[in-house]
Amino acid sequence: MIKNKTGFVGIGGYAGNQLLPFYKKNYPCLFINSAHQDLDSLKEVDESDKYHIPGGEGCNKNRKKSKELFRKDIDNIVNAVKEKFPGIEYLFVAAALGGGTGAGGVAALKKIVLEELDLKACGTITVLPDTKTESIQALINSYETLAEIESTLDEPGAVFILDNSKNNNKMRINEMFFWYLDALLTSDCNSTLGNVDDAEIGQLLSTPGVSIISKLGKDKSDMQNLLSTFHNNIYAPLEEDKVIKYIGLINSGMGKGIRIEDIYEEVGTPLDTYIGYEADSTLCVLSGLSLPYTKMDEIREKIDASKDTIKRNITAQNNSRLTNNLGFFDEVSEKPKEKKKSNRDMLF
Repeated sequence: MIKNKTGFVGIGGYAGNQLLPFYKKNYPCLFINSAHQDLDSLKEVDESDKYHIPGGEGCNKNRKKSKELFRKDIDNIVNAVKEKFPGIEYLFVAAALGGGTGAGGVAALKKIVLEELDLKACGTITVLPDTKTESIQALINSYETLAEIESTLDEPGAVFILDNSKNNNKMRINEMFFWYLDALLTSDCNSTLGNVDDAEIGQLLSTPGVSIISKLGKDKSDMQNLLSTFHNNIYAPLEEDKVIKYIGLINSGMGKGIRIEDIYEEVGTPLDTYIGYEADSTLCVLSGLSLPYTKMDEIREKIDASKDTIKRNITAQNNSRLTNNLGFFDEVSEKPKEKKKSNRDMLF
């Protein structure tokens, strides 16, 4: 199974929460942060699995501050990753799009570890902020960070983009994603009807572009429920362009309730499809999808609509609105007072 070849690097506060269930299931993990408080909050994580970036006190959604910290310490960070993951073939880097420490470092770290480590792929796990409740700064960060992640799509590694607007309970989103990815990484079916082997799962995880994983129990493994999971889920909305490279479908039982041609009609026709049978649950992986450009356009529009407000807030304290001197006492002169001697003068 792929689990034995997989590790996780988490950058920032979100990543600590997202990777904790993987850590509890004995996946090798390294938690990186610029804030001691965030690392200290991970009570169940051994200190040897934490890395504090020297000089960091948190980045308060300041991507430039994060980049500067990474720039100064990148060699030590990469060495920590090398020491933590000897022999790993698949690495995932997790960070929130709208944060500070993670948003500033995630794209660069992915490219650097692919250069420095002998990996088959380095995937990305990230999350969009809720546009209804998160700050404009978080939206700006998410747009800029995803643009940087887009520049990494010439490198091997799937991109999983979760969406905090899909559930009011953010921890629930993290938990559900763990269930889906863990099910794929631990898949080890043996059916005479056909299997999705490690090489094929590796292809799904290595393919650049967006990926989503759906999971259904045996009692719900039918066509209608599966198609619903492509849209009613924890991920950023799929584009309607039907761009897709690979599909992995691991059926529970004989897979009689699921027609692969119906999947093609819904999401597009891939280069190849990997199909397995007689699993405990149904897993479907869509790989090599387009980034959520429509969603990002909506975020860009919201940022643009707030530009005047942002500019006013930033420049408000730069303009003097009060008169420096009203001349109330210009005609009143006071006798200069003698400077009071300090008791310290007695020492001279």
